[in-house]
Amino acid sequence: MKKSNRFLAMIAALPLAAALSGAPAHAQGFGGLGGGSSSGGLGNAASLLSGSGINIPSVSSLPMPNVTGLLSYCVQNNYLDGNSPSTLLSSLKQKSGLDTSGSQYSNGQNGILDTGNGNTFSLSSLTGNLKQKITKKVCNAVMKQGQSLL
Repeated sequence: MKKSNRFLAMIAALPLAAALSGAPAHAQGFGGLGGGSSSGGLGNAASLLSGSGINIPSVSSLPMPNVTGLLSYCVQNNYLDGNSPSTLLSSLKQKSGLDTSGSQYSNGQNGILDTGNGNTFSLSSLTGNLKQKITKKVCNAVMKQGQSLL
């Protein structure tokens, strides 16, 4: 892609970034989303969001009911491939002490990361190409986090 096209794409994304920056989406940045870089493996999506005021929270600090609900959201909306996400979801749901009637679980089912202290980040508030890329990255990180909870 030419530099001018990249610049135009970035300019076109600014209204979206500005609209989303007012959403309650503040937490610990891109950490915990997988990958070895400080952007958590988000690649171009992370560079598009940098400086926009949008922070994607770490999934490593999410409560188990929220992780399980988010995994359900990811499976239901086909953000994860194969049978292992469904198997993992079943295993997490069977884990003793999991509260599937609370707001953390239902928030997760609606694509909302419940980051604590009343802060949330809604995957469904993202639109277009950003939504697809970021949600897939978050879903992969949620799956890894779910595996660590078993």
